[in-house]
Amino acid sequence: MKFSRTDIHFSGDDAHAFLPWVVGIMAWLATLMLCFGISVGSWITDRGGSYANNFTVNIPSIIDDLPNRAVKVIETLEKIPGVESVKQESEESLRDLLKPWLGSTEAVDALPLPIVIEVTVKENAEINTDELQKKLIKIAPGTEFDTHAQWMTNFMQFSAAVRTIMGLLATLVITGLGLMIAFMCRASLKLHARTVNLLHSIGAEDTYIARQFQVEASIITLRGTIPGCIIACVFYWLTGVYMASLQSTILPAFTMKPTHIALCIIMPLACGAVAWAAARISVLKQLQRVL
Repeated sequence: MKFSRTDIHFSGDDAHAFLPWVVGIMAWLATLMLCFGISVGSWITDRGGSYANNFTVNIPSIIDDLPNRAVKVIETLEKIPGVESVKQESEESLRDLLKPWLGSTEAVDALPLPIVIEVTVKENAEINTDELQKKLIKIAPGTEFDTHAQWMTNFMQFSAAVRTIMGLLATLVITGLGLMIAFMCRASLKLHARTVNLLHSIGAEDTYIARQFQVEASIITLRGTIPGCIIACVFYWLTGVYMASLQSTILPAFTMKPTHIALCIIMPLACGAVAWAAARISVLKQLQRVL
């Protein structure tokens, strides 16, 4: 025997009034966390990758004949097998890096700066950094040599931690959504107990009754998650516009990418699937207990 979906009338339930709002807020929160997690993780990975084949040579400003010593250091670095490029950072770029921390003051402009040389190493090239550092110290005493190894390790670990935490929080939010749908279905099942008993008496199976609750739960979830994800996309885009207006090189850009758009499309479908499964499990289990 076939039954229509209107055999159980859910339109009078209180869940239709407030539940989509709660679901929408949860979807908004989960989507935002995943968007920010993706951006921060991608930004840290890109930053770490840009330093993977680089090392920095710092020549202190207090040594004598600094310009000539710097030239000799650059010439020495260029002759090393495996070195792709050697670039001396300008004073303007170094002061620009200091301004976010020290501000734009005359003291910063008058501050003596070291010679900073960025060296890019060819892929898979091996350089004996200990021997190189000894050679450079002979040319310019006090020269510091930074391979970024420890910094990169900490940076990538932080990236993994950020993505894991954001993913776990979003998972908890979606899990909470599923539990809320399950409790809503159980309450709705008790509310419509007479209708359910009537359907049983004329031959309706548990799976059919559960399917009606599944459809209703999915519709309520989609009514909340679709607007919530759209608002999350707009909020994230506005955050990216604001971050771009700051023109800061030390902060993530938070630009909208295809990955974020795909996430905002997939999230309502994922939440709908969670609601579908939660409704099915909770309703079937409850029917087995009372019938």
